[in-house]
Amino acid sequence: MPADYVQELARRFRAIQDVRYASARPEASLTTRLIEPDIRVETWLNSRLHIYLMGRAPKQRELKSLLKGNSGGGIGTLILLEAALLPADGACLRLRQWQDDLRVLNLGAIPAYNLGAGGISLRQVNLEETAERGIFACWHTLDFPFEAVSVRRREVTSNIRGNWLVGDIISSRFKRRLSEERARQRFHHRTRGARALGTPAEQISAAYLALEIEVGAGQEAVKEAFRKLAREYHPDVSRHDKAEAERRFKEVSSAYDKIKDHRRWR
Repeated sequence: MPADYVQELARRFRAIQDVRYASARPEASLTTRLIEPDIRVETWLNSRLHIYLMGRAPKQRELKSLLKGNSGGGIGTLILLEAALLPADGACLRLRQWQDDLRVLNLGAIPAYNLGAGGISLRQVNLEETAERGIFACWHTLDFPFEAVSVRRREVTSNIRGNWLVGDIISSRFKRRLSEERARQRFHHRTRGARALGTPAEQISAAYLALEIEVGAGQEAVKEAFRKLAREYHPDVSRHDKAEAERRFKEVSSAYDKIKDHRRWR
């Protein structure tokens, strides 16, 4: 990764209101590529985030080592993959293991970067399982906005099992846009002859995503996610637009109830 691209990305992070500073390494050596972050970010709320720009597929042990080391130090991890390593826009295929690990870690979408004449740009590579088990539909969301930085603890129960601090640079507004785009993509695949989504399993998966946690997360993780989002969107205290706060609060409450009923939690 040329240093000027990394410096450009660091400058864009520094322009985010919540960011106190963002520093970039001058150059990345091959021997430390998966150890030293390309960009270090700290917010005014004292959240720390290490960002890694990867031009090759990460090995599972390397990925887990990064998550373990950073989480142990109270630091979030954000991995940005070169877009060419991920499925093409519109593809429908079975994922490689490392792709699925990153999909789970990032709640169904892998952040990626692309280098071009206009500099470095980010995109979301969205992955959603189709009616055929193990086959995922892929679509890219371009023009990734730089609006927010957060670090959240995320419980993962797949191959990279653990309780990790994971970086997030997607604003709430952009997440709503992604949800709308997912709905359009579901309709698109349905009209092409795929089985309509809406089975009980798919509804439960949607409920977990509404709470912004991994599908299948445990009771404590679900409860914590609900409480956090309920505080953020309760119409009496929310800083969001009243109509949006009411809509999101109902969505979060419904998702929590649906998961509790499904898992038979009291």
